[in-house]
Amino acid sequence: MRLLHTSDWHLGRSFHRVGLLDAQADFLDHLVATVRDREVDAVLVAGDVYDRA
Repeated sequence: MRLLHTSDWHLGRSFHRVGLLDAQADFLDHLVATVRDREVDAVLVAGDVYDRA
């Protein structure tokens, strides 16, 4: 079984009032591509997924 562990995405976060949504979308696209390419069976996400309530 192949596992991919990742953590603390903090989606929705900004940095010095600059939105990071485009970079975060690129990360998620990369994550999905990696899961498919590496034939990952499960993705484990620890920590904060969202930065806002």
